[in-house]
Amino acid sequence: MLALCGIGAELLAAYGDNTGDPGGIAFALVFFGALYGAPALLARDLARRASGGWPAMLLLFAALGVAEACLIDQALFATDYQGYEGWEETREATFVPGLGLSAYNAYNFIAGHIIFSFGAPVALAEAWRPDKATEPWLGPFGTVAAILAYGAAAALIISDPESQSADTTQLAVSALVVAALVATAIAVGRRAGRRGLPTRTRRHLPVRVTFIVALGPAIAAGLAEETWAGFAVGVAAIVLAGLAVLCAAGRYDWTVRHVAAVALAFLVVRGSLAFTYFPLLGDVAAGPKYLHNTVMLTIVLLAGWAALRSRRP
Repeated sequence: MLALCGIGAELLAAYGDNTGDPGGIAFALVFFGALYGAPALLARDLARRASGGWPAMLLLFAALGVAEACLIDQALFATDYQGYEGWEETREATFVPGLGLSAYNAYNFIAGHIIFSFGAPVALAEAWRPDKATEPWLGPFGTVAAILAYGAAAALIISDPESQSADTTQLAVSALVVAALVATAIAVGRRAGRRGLPTRTRRHLPVRVTFIVALGPAIAAGLAEETWAGFAVGVAAIVLAGLAVLCAAGRYDWTVRHVAAVALAFLVVRGSLAFTYFPLLGDVAAGPKYLHNTVMLTIVLLAGWAALRSRRP
């Protein structure tokens, strides 16, 4: 799951100059495993210990996404970040002067982290072992190791002058948003723990149907352009997907495999769209680029197969 977090967050999209570079990919798997995988494990364990389930988990993932985009690499406030092609144009297209950020970037970064950096890899990993899906995975040693790994990776990024774009007010507000999301997640967990689990019998929903339906909002979100209209389409697609999941979970026999099917749909769309553009940084030849895309999408498909394959009850 640590590797899958790094793949979902960065390597699957193939927009960096490490695309097609075996050494760069190997380093990225370790580094991004620490930056994304370690906090994903910590947030998942906190939500599972609090009996909060996915509502609490998603709130914690949102807190991690805000922390990453606003406090760690501070990309949301950068006017020109790491030399990425088209950065300034994208930022200006939906710039909000009072906040000092791009509305589209806020949606793209934070929603992207929630789904691809944390949520989707966790969903697939839980479906690999359904019997352990609602249990914490980390003991004391694992928890300390994850905290240290996350802290070290975050510190390396924060120390980079390119990641110091936010002013004091922006940092303070971002920290308050992170704290509010964490507090809300804990409150949701406590409420869910008191309420208990539903016991009524529900109708069966084929996992493949869940995957196919989820492809719709995943494609809409993935194709949303970097404009105000694209921002509206992207947000609407994510909200629609969330409402559909809530509706299906209330009406059908919703399992970890259904959650994994939704996650896989978003990952497959992300990996497929990566074939349609070249990296935004560096000069990557076509051969290594398309081989990279194929390998990363194959890893996602194998992870999805392992999550969705039929098992005896």
